[in-house]
Amino acid sequence: MRPVAAGLWLTLGGLAMAASTPAQAASAPTPAKPAENHWTLGAGVAAVPVFQGSEEYKAQPLPLVDVQYGRFFAKVDDGIGVHVIRTPRFTAGIAVNWMQGYDQDDVPAGLNGVDDALGARLFVSGRYRGAVATLAVTQAVTDTDRGMLASVGLGYPVQATDRLTITPSLGVTWANARYMTSYFGVDASEAAASGFDRYTPTGGFKDISLRVSASYRITDSIRAVGSVGATQLLGDAADSPFVEQKTQPIALVGLTYTF
Repeated sequence: MRPVAAGLWLTLGGLAMAASTPAQAASAPTPAKPAENHWTLGAGVAAVPVFQGSEEYKAQPLPLVDVQYGRFFAKVDDGIGVHVIRTPRFTAGIAVNWMQGYDQDDVPAGLNGVDDALGARLFVSGRYRGAVATLAVTQAVTDTDRGMLASVGLGYPVQATDRLTITPSLGVTWANARYMTSYFGVDASEAAASGFDRYTPTGGFKDISLRVSASYRITDSIRAVGSVGATQLLGDAADSPFVEQKTQPIALVGLTYTF
């Protein structure tokens, strides 16, 4: 099995979604302003490609989790970790994140699958005049061939009504050569088995994503959340011989409950 590269991130609170495998992109920005301790749990379903670049989509159930207790947090987009710095305008932290792969059955015949793994994530987030910017770096730690991703996200939450928040966001992802090769490459044995040309991509910008997310407060505790957007593959990722679709729409709907 080839190593995995990344997971699926969701930001509760604006719900901006950035997908990696199976739906891929940069992690959406998370509000830098510290919130009081809270527990937000929920569930949703996303329409995502079975691997980044696939023409085939599936409905994927997703847990929606946003827990804050002191410096400790557990969040679907950020993983499980601690805030090292946490001020009204700036946040920095470290976390362990889940990095999701794809099954061999989901890619063209002759190609290997990509295993799931854990990654170490470092991130900083800042807020200025309502805009939220996040820089994150994720390095796979359970396999030396997993590679590394770096993402930059920018979002601007808009309070449309007292109940509805709309958040447009833009994200860009860079990947090193090890990541690109593990996810989009075709080695000699795969080329012989699949009929694709052998392909060894280099590191560079992998994709750019645009999202529009919404969070509607039904009650003080219950929110309906949703997100629509698209991811555009770039560079060597887009040129992979088994990529079937370079531009991929993504959608998600869900409900959350805050204790």
